[in-house]
Amino acid sequence: MHMTRKLATVAGGVLLTGGLLAGSAGAASAEVAPQAASACPSTYFCVWSGSNYTGHMQKVAGTNPDLTKYSVFQSFKSWYNHGASCNFKWYSAKNYGGSSGIVTKGHKESDSKAHYIKSNKWAC
Repeated sequence: MHMTRKLATVAGGVLLTGGLLAGSAGAASAEVAPQAASACPSTYFCVWSGSNYTGHMQKVAGTNPDLTKYSVFQSFKSWYNHGASCNFKWYSAKNYGGSSGIVTKGHKESDSKAHYIKSNKWAC
């Protein structure tokens, strides 16, 4: 496996956290045209709300101490590190706290479990 630990998994697919899937995020669960991992732009880490790179896609570049403002990062099933030269280091808590792991450059994965990430850095 290309990650030092599996991304933080949400038990039963539901995480009780403030703002989770609030507002327009509900619309993201509607029928959305399938995408491919290749839809993730170069230099970004991307996640999709559905398995097999379907549903709403959210992307980030750079260091982010708080990813909770992006609803898809709080419940996603597909991910791709399309970073230019670095590994993506994720954290289960804001401000780089909690458990962490690495998604190596170029690694993509999809499954049926819901995952979440609260903050990230790039490990070069």
